[in-house]
Amino acid sequence: MVSIREFVAHLPPDKRELLAAPARLLPVKSRYGPIYQRTIREIEKGRTTPSWVLDTVDERLTETFRTAREAPYYTRGGHYDVLDRVTSGDVSTRDALSELPILTREDLSEHYRDMLAAPEKTVELSASSGTSGDPIFFLLDRNRGAREWAYVVDSWSSTGYQLGQWRVFFRGLDLPQHRPYFVMNSTGEIVIRIQTISPETVRECWELIEKRGIKYLHGYPSTFMYLARLLEDADFDTSWRFKIRGVMPVSEQYGPEQRDVLQRLFPNAKQAVFYGLSEKSVFAWLDDDFVYHPYPLYGHVELLNEDGTTVDVGERGRIVTTTLDGRGMPLVRYDTGDSAELIGHDEVGTPLFKNVLARRGREGLIKADGQTFSTTPFNVHGHEFECVHRFKIRQDTLGKAVLLVQPSQKATEEDLEQFRQLMIRRTENQVELDFELVDELPATMNGKFTLLDQRIPNAPTAWA
Repeated sequence: MVSIREFVAHLPPDKRELLAAPARLLPVKSRYGPIYQRTIREIEKGRTTPSWVLDTVDERLTETFRTAREAPYYTRGGHYDVLDRVTSGDVSTRDALSELPILTREDLSEHYRDMLAAPEKTVELSASSGTSGDPIFFLLDRNRGAREWAYVVDSWSSTGYQLGQWRVFFRGLDLPQHRPYFVMNSTGEIVIRIQTISPETVRECWELIEKRGIKYLHGYPSTFMYLARLLEDADFDTSWRFKIRGVMPVSEQYGPEQRDVLQRLFPNAKQAVFYGLSEKSVFAWLDDDFVYHPYPLYGHVELLNEDGTTVDVGERGRIVTTTLDGRGMPLVRYDTGDSAELIGHDEVGTPLFKNVLARRGREGLIKADGQTFSTTPFNVHGHEFECVHRFKIRQDTLGKAVLLVQPSQKATEEDLEQFRQLMIRRTENQVELDFELVDELPATMNGKFTLLDQRIPNAPTAWA
C-alpha cells in the first residue's frame, strides 16, 4: 500500500501542492501510511529486544539472498552459488557472507539492470556522484519513501522534531518558475534553493523563516556554515536564531568545527546528524562523541580490510553493506566507497564507527613530488574565520594552489592579510599557495560546497 506522502512525492512540485490542503487535513500518521507506522514500531522494538533483532536480521538476509538469485547478475560465474545453500538451510547467513565477493561501485553502475529481480515498473532509476564527482547508477523501489522517512524522523527525534512539524530544507535543486524558495504544504517544508543565498538575499531568507515560525533547519553543513557567517555579519535582527530548536545537517562531512559554529549561532538548538547513502543500504545516527550507530534492521554493515577480513577495534576499514529492505534490486556486500574507524559493536554485533572518510574526492593537495597533502590543516573556526564568508582551494598544478576567498562585509585589508598568512603557515611549506579575492563562491550544481577543487588529472586517492 502506497502512502499519501509517497504518492504526492512522485508528483512535480507545482502539481504536488494542488493536493496539499486536503492531504494536511488528515492525521499525520495517516498521510504516511502503514509502512511508516510498522517501521517505527520495529525501530522501537529493536531498542529493547536484541534477540528479536538478531533473528529478524538473519531472516531478512536470507530473503535478500533468495531475491538476489532471481537476478541475472547474481547467477553468473558461480560467485554467488553459496546463496542457494543459505536458502536451503545448509549454511548460515553469517558464514555465507564471508564467502561472497565484494560488489564495487563500478560493478553496480555497469550491471545495475542485471541486478533487478522485480518488475521494472516497481523501481525507478537513481544516480549519485557522491564526493567523487563520478556518477553511479542504480534502481530503487518506488515505494521506499515511507520506510526511509521513518528512520530519518527517528534520528531527528533527539532535537524534539516530530512527524509533521514544519522545517526549512536548504537544497541544491531547481524550483518551479526558478523561484528562490517554494512552500511545500504537502510535506510541511519550505525548500530554499541554496544557490540563491548570498549577502544580498540572506535577510529575505531569514525573515521568511521567522515569519513562518520555523524552528527546525535541514540542509548541508556547508550551507549552515555559510548561513552562520552571513547572520553573524548581518545588520538586521537575527534574534529568531534563539528560537531554533533543531539543526539537521546531512550529506556532507560533519565534525567538531561545524558543531561549534552551529552551537554558537543556534545556542538553544540540538543538532542531529545521520550517515546514509543514496543507494539506501546503510543508515546510522551520530552520538555526542561523534560515533555512528547503524540501525541494524535498515541494512547489514561490515567494516573490512582490503583483503575482505574484518578489521579490529581501532583500525580503519571500508564500509560494506547488504540491503535488508526486500527491494527489487538487492545489494549484496556492497562497497560503499567510504571508510571508517571501528570503535566497537553494539549488543547485537553491529559495528560502531567514527571518522567516516570518502574513498574518493578527499585526496588532498598534490605536492611537487606527487605525494598527497591533506586539507585537514585548512579547517578553521572562531575568530580566524570572521573576515571570510567562504573560501575554496583550487589546484591545477603540482605543488601549487590558489586560495579563493569571498570576504565578509566587515573584513579589512589587515584581517584578510592575517587570514592569508594563517593559511600559508598551514601549508607547512608543502604547497605554494596564492591568494585571490572573489565576489562570490557559489555552491555546485547539486547545492553542495567543497573545500577542494582538485583539477589535476588522475590525482592520487586515499582514505586518509
